[in-house]
Amino acid sequence: MQLFGGKKSGRHAGSGSNNGNSNRRGTGKYDEYNYADYAAAEHSTKSSQPVNKAQGGGKKQKKKGKAGKVILIILLCLVVLLAAAYVYVEYFTDAPDSNKDGINNSDEPPVNTVDGRKPGVYTVLVAGVDVVSNNTDTIMIGRLDTVNHTLNVVSIPRDTLTNIKHEVKKANSAYHYAEYYSKVESSSYYGCDPIEKMREELIESFLGFDVDGYILVNMEAAEKVVDAIGGVKFDVPPGMDYDDPTQELHIHIPEGQQTLNGEQFVQLMRFRSGYAGGDIQRIDMQHELLMAVASQMISLKNIPNLSEVINIVSDNMQTSLSAENMLYYAKEFLKLDSENIKFYTMPGDTGGNVFGSSYVFCDIDAWLKMVNDCLNPWEAQVTTQNVNIVTYKNGNFYSTTGELAGGVSSFLNYSPSSAMGSANVYTYESDTSQSNSDSEDDSE
Repeated sequence: MQLFGGKKSGRHAGSGSNNGNSNRRGTGKYDEYNYADYAAAEHSTKSSQPVNKAQGGGKKQKKKGKAGKVILIILLCLVVLLAAAYVYVEYFTDAPDSNKDGINNSDEPPVNTVDGRKPGVYTVLVAGVDVVSNNTDTIMIGRLDTVNHTLNVVSIPRDTLTNIKHEVKKANSAYHYAEYYSKVESSSYYGCDPIEKMREELIESFLGFDVDGYILVNMEAAEKVVDAIGGVKFDVPPGMDYDDPTQELHIHIPEGQQTLNGEQFVQLMRFRSGYAGGDIQRIDMQHELLMAVASQMISLKNIPNLSEVINIVSDNMQTSLSAENMLYYAKEFLKLDSENIKFYTMPGDTGGNVFGSSYVFCDIDAWLKMVNDCLNPWEAQVTTQNVNIVTYKNGNFYSTTGELAGGVSSFLNYSPSSAMGSANVYTYESDTSQSNSDSEDDSE
């Protein structure tokens, strides 16, 4: 996808054949053949006439004047082109459409809150797909505020307990199951759009609203993007040595300040086995890498090879954004200051375990505060009534809907004889609501 014309209309458009002469350098007066005839004619004319020094000097001055005019015309053309490009970017880039479905409501029938959309605020899901498992091991939601010029990016850990009916109830499994069962005729998922299903079961469930757009990142394409912008300057921590033949992942990056190429950048984004904190520390590394990219672009006030970057994303990644949308985001992004870009991670218990599998248990109250403070594009506040989140504490499961999809026995490696096997499922009650209720009782 070309932003300013197709490839055939680019700088090599004149290199093709003309009237059957495929080896000609151009089609103008001074191409390979015409120039030879012209030079011979000039030589003949000069040798048959006496030399007039005065006239010769005049011709040189005339040629110099002509060359100066040509250079001036070229410069004027460049100025016009640059001005046209500026006007196009500034006034004719399309802002993405905002999702107008509002904040979800669990009432029957559901009546969503659709009033009070904050102007100039856009939300985007960015998910990175693991090439082996087809899981979305990187899940980030960004909110760009083009009025106040801020950008917030929030990560949901891959192992977060999610209220889906499948045996592996992790955040990174939502896309995996939807994509797999969309091809199984006997499944209720058959024929579904896996990304739309993931947005419904994971993103809307955790946010209480849908995002305005998405980019499903292909790591190979991400590598091309980083190479296109000239690499990323980054201070690599020690210990980046790891080999995993099953994923064709081989990381051997020396520590210290350096410019990472695309392959190295992606390797650091994927690396997690050497961290004591596992996936949470990997998320911290991802945030640092992305902040390095952001700071680099903002300091330049430019995104090198922007049209190439947009073409890579459009041609190699699944996205709901058009080239004009991405150009709009790029323009607004360059207006930011580095200190107004913030990265966050969903709060919760990162050491959870369900029947032998590691899980992250969401701190629902803290999470909803983060959603409202950092991601919510609506004036109305998201509450437990608008989300579908399940967590585990004090030996029982607590769900904002009062239900655990599939029940406790639907978990992988379920064991009825274990302590967790006899856990109950209760409706989650917000600690904040309880505190407010206690305060009202005290005032009475």
